[in-house]
Amino acid sequence: MSGISARPVVKTSDSTLEMKVANMTFMLERLAQDCAPLQFVRELTQNAIDSIKQHGQAGEVRWDVDWTRFDLEPKEGYKMAIIDTGIGMTGKEMVDYINQLSSSMHLQSKHGNFGMGAKIAAAPRNTMGLVYLSWKDGKGAMIRLWKDPDTETYGLQRQRNGEFWLPITDEIKPKPIKDHGTMVVLLGNKPGESTMDAPPEGVIPSRWITRYLNTRYFKFPSRITVKARESWTLGRKDNNLRTVTGQEAWLKVNSVDSGTVGLSNATVRWWILKERESLDDSGNNVAGGHVGALYNDELYEMAIGRPGVARLQSFGVIFGYNRVVLYVEPTQTPKGDLTANTARTHLLIDGQPLPWSEWAIEFRENLPEPIKKLIDTVAGGAATAENANSIRERLKQIRELFRFSRYRPTPDGKHMIDGTFTNTGGASDDGGASADGGAGGRSKKKVGRAGDLYALFADAGDTPADEVGGIADPVVTWVSVKDGSRTDDFLEDRAAKFLPQANTIQANADFRVFTDMIDRWQRFYSQYPAAGPVVESVVKEWFQQQLVETVLGALALRKSGNWSEQEVEELWSEAALTSAVLPRYHIDERIKRSLGSKIGTLKEKDGG
Repeated sequence: MSGISARPVVKTSDSTLEMKVANMTFMLERLAQDCAPLQFVRELTQNAIDSIKQHGQAGEVRWDVDWTRFDLEPKEGYKMAIIDTGIGMTGKEMVDYINQLSSSMHLQSKHGNFGMGAKIAAAPRNTMGLVYLSWKDGKGAMIRLWKDPDTETYGLQRQRNGEFWLPITDEIKPKPIKDHGTMVVLLGNKPGESTMDAPPEGVIPSRWITRYLNTRYFKFPSRITVKARESWTLGRKDNNLRTVTGQEAWLKVNSVDSGTVGLSNATVRWWILKERESLDDSGNNVAGGHVGALYNDELYEMAIGRPGVARLQSFGVIFGYNRVVLYVEPTQTPKGDLTANTARTHLLIDGQPLPWSEWAIEFRENLPEPIKKLIDTVAGGAATAENANSIRERLKQIRELFRFSRYRPTPDGKHMIDGTFTNTGGASDDGGASADGGAGGRSKKKVGRAGDLYALFADAGDTPADEVGGIADPVVTWVSVKDGSRTDDFLEDRAAKFLPQANTIQANADFRVFTDMIDRWQRFYSQYPAAGPVVESVVKEWFQQQLVETVLGALALRKSGNWSEQEVEELWSEAALTSAVLPRYHIDERIKRSLGSKIGTLKEKDGG
């Protein structure tokens, strides 16, 4: 946003023809497609912060309406502007830096400013123009970066003085600029567009800028104040300018415990939030449980809502997830290869995505005691697996149906397994005929899906192994909104969720298939109020068995040679578990028999 007095040194060579960009408009708009929808707010904010830092004094960044423009042209709507009290730029400096795609007044580096973010993220969203007004040493100048409607190319508009910049007076200088500072005005893509209005991606339309900045930044540098206008249609009163602090300040006020956990290549910062009733839930910050990556005091890859719950549960927070916040701060590599992608939507380590799965495993193994206590407390409020013993006894009768032969390689194993296995751990070699009929030889099984030609060269050497037992039954816990073990958006209209790391099924007690069945049988026994809890227990027992059998069946297929991990996971997905409980006839019959033996048949109750 601002300029420097010394121009960068450009090296030239007589032996090299420097590469140029043939179609800058295509390149700019193509790169813009990779940006997050609200990325322009971050880019312009960061430019303003860098400008204040370069000035070396305390300063302010302000997102506001261009009130002067609104007073002069109210029919054009509320035009968004960002104002900073940084070092400022002369007209010549603005021409040099703003009109080059990869150029910046700040030091460009892979860990700092790329010199292209604001132009890429903001220009295609404002083809009518980005107007830069800047003051340096008390003198003002302006330029307009736009997409020329005649040539369909981006560049600086020629001013009436023949230059691409124009001197300006202090009459249009906005607060809080004095001798130094810059204002960028966003004109939008069509006449009369109010660019202050929240875009579709903006959360809480009247304060969407505040919300975005608070969830994008962990904290802002000291001595720099960031403010954002809210409810701008009410006018320019200062009480509508809210100070933006970032997530850290909110977490300090709204948490009851916090700490850090060191991982092999990262540090996890964790917080346990207050009970919902005590939270500041104004919408200016993310108030529920969520996970993000922290880098240079900015937040990346934020997982909020359902994605946040899924990630928290993978980190071991299977209950109480709506009160836990995790920010993972990756450790910089020795070569400095931890950086953001060009669009600043994701972080990369050695050019690869962040290792979320590895971090989840490490964190689960080092779960902080306060989080463990929270999980135990919330789990204690959930309905427990009261019918687990009954289900276990029934499953004993068909246990062999859920157990494929499985072998674990051991040096002194009683069996020999080979590389042609089609079940978990390999196929046992306990003798048998060879392919040509010779005794004691090995018969190679033919596999229908052998894969690529080079699969024929897989190492099929013999390995000693012992046979291992079957699969442990998953634990079932019933969760509901009523007892606080489930949030409204978790498992909404879904039957259950399986957490393989914890071997736990979370069954949604509020799911309509379950509640409808409970209501049905409670109506049949309505003359006997004491039967209500028994009915609920029996109904849950039989649906619980259906869920357990579904997961056990999926686990039995795991690593069978015909199912990939991804395919097996689909068998216990929320959709699959929901589908598993949709057939009702046989479950209804079992419920009828169980209730008849516990309470008495309906015919007996009717006196028949």
